[in-house]
Amino acid sequence: MPLKILLVDDHIMITDFYKMALADLKTNTEITTTNSLENAYDFVFNQNEIQPIDIIILDLSMSPYSEKNINNGEDLANLIRTKYPEVKIIIITSIFTSRQLERIIKTFSPEGLIEKIDITNSDYLINTLNEIIKGEFYRSEMVKKSIKTDLINDSNFDILNKQIITLLSQGVKTKNLPNHLSMTLSAINKRKSKIKQLLQIEKGDDEDIIYESKKNGII
Repeated sequence: MPLKILLVDDHIMITDFYKMALADLKTNTEITTTNSLENAYDFVFNQNEIQPIDIIILDLSMSPYSEKNINNGEDLANLIRTKYPEVKIIIITSIFTSRQLERIIKTFSPEGLIEKIDITNSDYLINTLNEIIKGEFYRSEMVKKSIKTDLINDSNFDILNKQIITLLSQGVKTKNLPNHLSMTLSAINKRKSKIKQLLQIEKGDDEDIIYESKKNGII
């Protein structure tokens, strides 16, 4: 069975570029392009197939399809996720606002989030799609930067987290932190795990926490 890919963007030059780039995928593909939300909706929902597509790549800023109350690509992606939860969704758009990113990740958590400025060549799309096909989530550099900034400024990153980081930067060992804070060691370790998540540290120690915190202006 071919990998069925739907490309959705209101600029024909964009979908043509995507189609040309994805032609180099080392897998059997069936690529369809649409240039309006209405046509994309019809292709996805007005077919008899159980799941008409495997992957959808779409823009956010498109003219609405008022008849179905679809105001943008986000609305269409939400509908697709609801009916076809196995479809992999990749959003490629000019720029994400902080609120958009937060809402999109919480509501339907697309497999790919990319700002168009990050696409430097056709290989970029090939590499991205290969990661997503393997089951990975992909966030482009501009998107990761926005997410990290939002997480750092989030209310979860409170004064206690900052105190823990400050003490670590002063050379205080984790086991001795309860002597400086009104917290148990267990609670401190839970907060350290949260701090690593906020700073997007997958594997690392206290030095990595200090380094990322200084780089991001936290201490």
